[in-house]
Amino acid sequence: MKDQTIVVTGAAGFSGLHACAYFASAAGGGMKVVGVVRDEGHARAAEVKRTGAAVDVCELTDGEAVMRLMARHQPDYVLHLAGLNAVGPSWNVPAVFLESNLMSTVYVLEAVRKLANGCRTLVAGSMLRFEWPGGGAAPEPPHPYGLSKTMQVSAVRCWHKLYGSDALVAEPSNLIGPGPSNGLCVLIADHVRALRRSRASGAPAMKPFRLSSAGERRDFLDVRDAVAAYDLLLRLGESGRVYPVASGMLRTLGEVAEAFELAADVPIEWEIGDSDAPSPQPADGSAVRALGWRPRYPFERSIADMIAAAPQPES
Repeated sequence: MKDQTIVVTGAAGFSGLHACAYFASAAGGGMKVVGVVRDEGHARAAEVKRTGAAVDVCELTDGEAVMRLMARHQPDYVLHLAGLNAVGPSWNVPAVFLESNLMSTVYVLEAVRKLANGCRTLVAGSMLRFEWPGGGAAPEPPHPYGLSKTMQVSAVRCWHKLYGSDALVAEPSNLIGPGPSNGLCVLIADHVRALRRSRASGAPAMKPFRLSSAGERRDFLDVRDAVAAYDLLLRLGESGRVYPVASGMLRTLGEVAEAFELAADVPIEWEIGDSDAPSPQPADGSAVRALGWRPRYPFERSIADMIAAAPQPES
């Protein structure tokens, strides 16, 4: 993949920063990486540059701007990571989520199609999408965010069917690891560092960290392992296919709390709620594993790296 170009959208985000660094490195083929951010003044544009990527600006919900972006760089690969990733806010502004997650993907697919240069596109979906029902039954989306990601995946599959687009989807589980994220584990790591500072300064005790429950289960995967899977899928994945990318192990939030207690050098107090939210079923990651992918970062290593890295929340 050396001497080839990859465009990474959402470059300033959690996965984007890791992806830019990976593909610019020898491990990722030493590619020319173009990291796409939304505006000139993005707070983390400098961090994107430090990964070794060139930075370009594009509003991905503007189809003509996306066309110009792809024409400028003539990429061999596109890793489309950009979009809105939050369930709660999607209830208030569903159209914004559809525009950001569905239409930006359509514009990327269309720009790549019209380039007609053999570019391959990998889109990051979500395990929170739902399956369309058969037999004419009404769909039952769990939330507008899930709807937007379901329609995003449908667009990729349809462009492959209608136009033969060389595009596929990776659906990562709950990503953790060092870097800027609003994910639960990073928020706990931020809390641990705040506890350290409070203890060192003699400040009053902090409020306990609230977990929705101790029994909910989640699949946690290090973002660095996810990016390695994206690399493999860009090279070897089957067009039009959806690939779950997950550790294959569900952990309760109580087990997550215990792991942080073992890793932290300060006592952590918890407030445990009684949420009865359903836990997801284990994802079947056999397809990407069949290509040779294996997670390399144990959960405990991810936690230690998060505590040490001092990331800032996603902006």
